[in-house]
Amino acid sequence: MLEILKSLLIAFFAVAVLLPIVRYALRRLSPSPHVEAMTAVEVKYMQKQDLKLTIAYFVFATVLAVFCSGVLAMLSSIIHASKEHLHVLTPNFRALFAPGLLLGLTLAILPLRLAQGALLGHDYEMYKTYLARLEGHNSNRIYNLLLAVMLLVSGVVAWYSMRWHVDISETNIEVTNLLLENRSYTMEEIESIHYLGAEGEYLISFKDQTNLNTTYLKPVQLEMIALLSEKSGHRVLR
Repeated sequence: MLEILKSLLIAFFAVAVLLPIVRYALRRLSPSPHVEAMTAVEVKYMQKQDLKLTIAYFVFATVLAVFCSGVLAMLSSIIHASKEHLHVLTPNFRALFAPGLLLGLTLAILPLRLAQGALLGHDYEMYKTYLARLEGHNSNRIYNLLLAVMLLVSGVVAWYSMRWHVDISETNIEVTNLLLENRSYTMEEIESIHYLGAEGEYLISFKDQTNLNTTYLKPVQLEMIALLSEKSGHRVLR
């Protein structure tokens, strides 16, 4: 849980830092010389409305990040389901939270756009004038282009993040990484099995110095660990 909260805080901090930079770049690329002038009081009021929308964006992003991470974990299980192996381990929610967070940060723009009018009410038209002064008259078009690029990047990252999985049969362990590179180990190549102190969390070490941390995989059953221990001849270390 702390790991997820840390990722959220880092992501939101990054967005908060990058947003002024992006807005400045947009203003330089597409200035709006003919936008109606606003008083200092109106600008300050619009800044408060802007903060309200930013908070709403973070709420949407958090909800969508959690949802997307869960969906990615479920899809990964479906994609790699197999009856040819005794156990199939796929990335869990924790492992897929980073790509889920990227998807959430990207998709959160859509509900924010739909909710702007309702959140701002009668201040919506004034806010559009404020944005034109702040970001330039072509900012919406550039945002659409950035959204399309981010959706593409998020989709690619999510797809590759789901490729990692582990297939376990009675004699072999096959590990497939994010780039679909496959490594196969016999049970005798297991060097040690360490229990990490929480249910389902084990560190399996092989003779080629490769480690498999099941903390980020699901589901890890006791029957599977018992099979690995029996076939490899190593007891589970605590």
